[in-house]
Amino acid sequence: MKATKSTLAILAAALLGAAPQALAQWETVVPGGDTICSDGSPYRFFVHRGDPSRLLIEFEGGGACWNGETCEQDVYNRVVATDPETARQTGQLQGIYDRTNAENPLKDFTHVYIPYCTGDLHWGNAATTYTGFAGNAYVIQHKGAVNATTALNWAGANVPAPAEVVVAGCSAGGYGAALWSAKIARAYPGARMVELADSAAGVVPEGFFATPFASWNVKDAWPDFIPDLALDRVDPASLTLPKLYTSVAGFYPTASLSQFNTRTDSVQIFFYVLSKGSILPGDISDWSAKMVANVDEITAQSPNFRAYLAPGTEHCVINRPSFYTQSVSGKKFSDWVRTLLAGGDPGQVR
Repeated sequence: MKATKSTLAILAAALLGAAPQALAQWETVVPGGDTICSDGSPYRFFVHRGDPSRLLIEFEGGGACWNGETCEQDVYNRVVATDPETARQTGQLQGIYDRTNAENPLKDFTHVYIPYCTGDLHWGNAATTYTGFAGNAYVIQHKGAVNATTALNWAGANVPAPAEVVVAGCSAGGYGAALWSAKIARAYPGARMVELADSAAGVVPEGFFATPFASWNVKDAWPDFIPDLALDRVDPASLTLPKLYTSVAGFYPTASLSQFNTRTDSVQIFFYVLSKGSILPGDISDWSAKMVANVDEITAQSPNFRAYLAPGTEHCVINRPSFYTQSVSGKKFSDWVRTLLAGGDPGQVR
């Protein structure tokens, strides 16, 4: 049968309409349900399919807030603002997202990217009412645990039996990776797990965690099945990030946990100052010393923990070209990560 001009036009339009989807490498998943961002806007996450035996679960960073003053300020992501497919098409993917770079040790992994828009380090499940500077009441949807759970459920259904699982994140995403690594390890008991927290050293004033625990309601994300972290035994006012790390590392001795930090990370120092509510001349050196002390404490108690400390002020490395150029004592960070993923000992780099 001879095709008419109208038939050809319809066919051409259909092919053109399907082309972007066919060319796309990142899939957008809009889960609906109870997922939500801090301002009430819709939530979505992203997936790049790769080797089903190698799974990368990444938690996005983007600040945090924990009281009426901080949640009113522009110090955290309020909406899902990142679309990795758009970034890919515009040539903006760098670091571990550059799947064309032969130096990328994660280029072949199935990548589940969990955006962050809830101000709660991916830990919360609360709709919290705060009072702002002018006495105004407003609600923040701290539903990071709800959103993360939805993405992790997708991973469990679609990548059910990987041999390797990497749990990563920078900044707020690094805290998401640290906490959720325990539940992810339990969900994939047959896999070897590596946790990589980038620029998330957990330097806060003593007793600080009691405030976000009350504001965020962290119980849905919390690995309560680890005896040392059971909520009926943990006092949030005495909780520290080293306590979280050493407990997870001790419960999963075959897993590898790790951190990257620069010694004067400008963003981490800003949030340290914000968390203590004052600015002092020695804040930079104070933060740096406490960051090293946190790393030392975890290292001393956890044989399966490794740290890479670099000079400078840069915040986050996994999403930058410096992932491939950062070097300390002749050891490139990308090579350090490659050794870690391969099950070798990359050493403590300082």
